[in-house]
Amino acid sequence: MRSYLLRASVARGIIALIVGLFILFALCARLNEAFQILSMGPVLSEFPSVPWLSPFEVPDLRIIQMGGDIPSPPHSDIPLRNHPVTRLLFLALIAVLVWFIMHHVERDRELKRLNEGLQARTQELAAVNESLLAEVLVRKQTEQSLEASRKDLRQLASQLLSVQEEERQRISRDLHDDINQRLALLAVDIDALEQQLLMAPISTVRAVRSIQDRVVELSDDVRHLAHQLHPSMLDDLGLPIALQRLVDDFTTRTKVRVELIDNDSPKLLAKEVATCLYRVAQESLRNVSRHAKAKQVRIELVRIRNGLELTVSDDGVGFDTNRRQDKQEGLGLLSMRERVALVDGTLDLQSVEGEGTRVRCWAPLGK
Repeated sequence: MRSYLLRASVARGIIALIVGLFILFALCARLNEAFQILSMGPVLSEFPSVPWLSPFEVPDLRIIQMGGDIPSPPHSDIPLRNHPVTRLLFLALIAVLVWFIMHHVERDRELKRLNEGLQARTQELAAVNESLLAEVLVRKQTEQSLEASRKDLRQLASQLLSVQEEERQRISRDLHDDINQRLALLAVDIDALEQQLLMAPISTVRAVRSIQDRVVELSDDVRHLAHQLHPSMLDDLGLPIALQRLVDDFTTRTKVRVELIDNDSPKLLAKEVATCLYRVAQESLRNVSRHAKAKQVRIELVRIRNGLELTVSDDGVGFDTNRRQDKQEGLGLLSMRERVALVDGTLDLQSVEGEGTRVRCWAPLGK
């Protein structure tokens, strides 16, 4: 494209030069003819015999010459090509032509230099472009690798949580079906032993009753521990009943009043969704008992946006989420977020110093 424009510009310049030469030659011819006429013209002093002619009424020399009264002035014998004016104009024409050629050569050199610079710049830009493409490719591969690693970590976390739930379920079943049953049998044996010690000293009977009370207390603790590890009623009776049992145990242990509100939650939920919401509520109540110093807690289940939303709010001391030490999430909160992410849900934590904390979790109902 640039070479085409350059050739067009040169062609226009040559055409303009040729037209200018023709016009210049025509002007030279006209000027030379005018000079010849002026060189043949008479002076007024050469016409003394014609006094009545004014300076503006000089007759044509050729007419006077034909009459024979006045001698014809001498004609110039200098040919047209040797006339000084013609030579001057010809030299001027040659000078213009030389200037045009030199100017064209200089422009050609300048264009060539600019073209070379443009080519070098183009090569440099091409190299930079290749470097950028390589960097983009490397970055894209890195992002793909990170995404694959993120998926692997998410899958690993899902498997770990599944294994954790299975292990909790197994330990809970062992505690409830084995250890707790043994403790119950031991309490029965101690009670039978107490019946046999009616004639024994009072101190011995009191010691046996103390042992029986501690065995019963230990049995209750084992039962509570089994329920904390994996509530069997979550699988058998559903999420609302399991949450009510969790609330009752929490109130009994901490003396904190907890209100559970169930707004038309579905009776049947996917196991992953029910377990996720139950663990979020369990961890939230654990944080309340450890840090909140609350007097009242409110748990609400609401069916919204084709999903189920769990909200746990308290009137405790709260904390400032903008402070650095408060931004550092504990293992419990990280576990909550990971569980919610595995069921494609959302988790929102809001807290204000002196106004309490609110944990809001939404999970899709699933199939």
